[in-house]
Amino acid sequence: MTRHTPRLAIAALLALAAGSAGAVQFPVTGSITVNGTAYALPNGSFGDSVYDPLSGILGAGRFTFPQSSIQVPIDGVGMATVTYQLSQADPAGALVASDGVAVMEPVAMTLAVLWIAVPVPIGTDPCHFTPIDLDLSGSGGPGGLELEDRAFTVPPTTDACGGFASQINAALAGNSNSIALQLAGDFTPPAGDPDKIFVDGFDP
Repeated sequence: MTRHTPRLAIAALLALAAGSAGAVQFPVTGSITVNGTAYALPNGSFGDSVYDPLSGILGAGRFTFPQSSIQVPIDGVGMATVTYQLSQADPAGALVASDGVAVMEPVAMTLAVLWIAVPVPIGTDPCHFTPIDLDLSGSGGPGGLELEDRAFTVPPTTDACGGFASQINAALAGNSNSIALQLAGDFTPPAGDPDKIFVDGFDP
């Protein structure tokens, strides 16, 4: 099946699902590759949301991750420990077809660099990379929901970053990036025509 792009027409339906009773936080694990180097993501969550196996709708929710640290080479500084946090402002939902193919609405993330331990005095200066637009797709089943974006761009920051913006941009900004996310839970696909959910909710 070809990759599909969500239409705004499904937003209201997904919003209704997000507001359903029994909304939960789905545990999330995964990995991210930045400029060709792979890192494990800290354990996070997706919520508050609910999955409806009858329709295949995962209600709109937000990915949430705690602060984490990675080792990154920075020009003029050397190998540095970068403390960062990924956050999502606007909620997004997903659809799982009866054949298990899953597609999520576009997800806009922000990468905030909180501290660089060399140390580099970022101090209280902002240092954000946004928006990081993810087009996540994959598969859903009783063992979980697997989503990935094999190629996304981290835009360069326009923040001060303690005077180290150019060095941090060289280390983190670029388009040789990918992400893989696993949502724990039962995402058993709905019964019915495998293509119907995409015909109803997505552009071909």
